[in-house]
Parts: sequence; C-alpha cells; structure tokens
Amino acid sequence: MKNRVTLAEEIVWVPGQPGITRAREAIEASTYSNPVAHPLGPPTVSGTSITMDIALNAPTRVTRTLMDLTLQRFFADKVFASSGGVTGGAVVYDQLIANDLYSDRDIQRIQPGDEFPLVTSSRRVPAVAEVEKWGAKFFVTVEARDRNDVAVFTRNVRMMANTIVRKINQRAVEVLEAAVQASPNRLVTGVNWATVVTAGASASNSNLWPGYDFSRAQAQAETEELGIVYDLWILNPQEYLQLARIYGPDLNNLLGSLNLSIFVTNRMPAGNAYVVQQNQVGQMRTEQPLQTTQWYEQETERFWTQSSVRPLMFADNRFAVLKFTNLAG
Repeated sequence: MKNRVTLAEEIVWVPGQPGITRAREAIEASTYSNPVAHPLGPPTVSGTSITMDIALNAPTRVTRTLMDLTLQRFFADKVFASSGGVTGGAVVYDQLIANDLYSDRDIQRIQPGDEFPLVTSSRRVPAVAEVEKWGAKFFVTVEARDRNDVAVFTRNVRMMANTIVRKINQRAVEVLEAAVQASPNRLVTGVNWATVVTAGASASNSNLWPGYDFSRAQAQAETEELGIVYDLWILNPQEYLQLARIYGPDLNNLLGSLNLSIFVTNRMPAGNAYVVQQNQVGQMRTEQPLQTTQWYEQETERFWTQSSVRPLMFADNRFAVLKFTNLAG
C-alpha cells in the first residue's frame, strides 16, 4: 500500500532560484472540460473504491467569478463617435481624403465694378458601410442544471459577453488599419522605445525617447492644418511597460503636459501604436445593441442562452489617425 504523502513533501525547491518553490506534478493545477453543456457523470468503481465528480462529492466549492469586461476594456467608443442607430442595414458616408478646408481656386483681388471670381470645390465619391452581426450561444441540459451550481452558468454568460466585446475591439482595430493603409502618409516610423537608455554616459538623445514620437504626431497634425488634436494613444502592454520603465513616476506629468491619454489593450499588435483624436476618426452605429435571449427546447430538454450585437463602424476622417511602427525595433 502506498504511503500517505503530505503536502509539505509535495513542495520541492527549484535549483538556481533562491526562495522559489513549486508543487510536484501530483498536485499542480490541471484543466478539465467545463461540464456545463453535458451532465456530470455518474459514480464509477475502481477496485473497491467508489469515485464521483467533484461537484457530486459535496465539498465546499467556490467558483471564480470572471471580470465583466463589457465596460472597463471597451475602447471602440473612444475612437469612433456614437452617432445613433442604423436604418436599412447600411450607412452611406463621405470620406475626408484630402485637405478640404480650402476651395480649389483661391480668392482674388477685385477692382471696383468687376465681377467676383467663382470658387470651386471637389466632390468626393461616397462610401458604404454595412451592418455586421456578431453573436454566439450555448446550452445547458436539464440534468446539468439540476446537478451544477448557478455560478458556472453565470461564468459562461460572462465569458460570452467578454468574447463579443473582444470581437468589437478587434473590428475597431481592423477599421483603423484599413484607414491607415488607404493613405500612406498615415504610417510613421517611430523610435525604438525598447533601446532607450535613461541615464549615464550612454544616455539616449531626446529625439530617441517616446516623448519625441508623442510630439511628432501633433507636429504632423499642425502641418496638415485640419484642426486635429491627437489625444489618445492605443498601446500594446509591451509598449506601456517601456513607457513605465523610461519615465517612471514622471509618466503622468508627461502625458498631462501634452494632454494625452493612453489605452492599453492586447488587440493592438506589439511594436505598433495608433494615435487618434478621440471620437473623430469615424462613427460607430448600432442597429441592435448587445442583448441576450433565453429559451427552453422541449424536444431535447436543453436551456439555450444566446447573445448578439449588430454594430457598424467606419472611418470617414483618416487624418484623425496615425499608426506608429518600429517601436520595438
């Protein structure tokens, strides 16, 4: 018969890592398929022992509640203006693809009695954005409902909502990328933030620091004379880490002096960043907001939960976005 092993005996020291211990394989965390869609299995017999699923074994159980990301990590509404709903499943819009602040012909000096000159302007070809429908569903059998706790069901609802939010953020990045690629002057090669040396004899020059990129963005906006004021940088966590390393507690002072905000998200590819004027790049309209419906299917005795959203996003002012590349070399 195998000797009983205590918890202390299952903790081992990791060589070369002072003070670091880890659990032996016997007690390290493992993952199992979530038994929500199908009922938990019956007891099984192994030798003279009867075993059953943990949920049927009646120990005290705490199911971790997931964070609701539908508000805290949603950034599409910071980039695009929320301009109401949609009729007919699409929006026809005009794009700003050149500096339209001035007429094609300049005004002229007029002598007394002379006719005023005619000023002209160019007409843009309109574009169309179509509504997109995103959603998912899952089911819980009658048996699973009777045997599982409510927390597991709540966990699945929240995961589905968070996944939908992630998709909307992904689409926002794709719309921004399309706007950037449609106009080459929206791409800017930034400095390598990862190689900045902050002190000592080999300290990097000021034009190699991230603050230089921050200022370059607004300098380009001033050159283009379209009234754009870049105030939001969308960064990958990797680039945010470099900012924190370089500026430390002075980072907030730098952002405040330039009137800038930062949004950190994994939806932004590492080594790149978007800088935008908030709510000026385009619009985000909703034909149907995020909603969840539930029903019972008598034939299969399953409870269904289904969530969907029908958004529409488009960029009609590509001058309100820049993409900085090469931030990680």
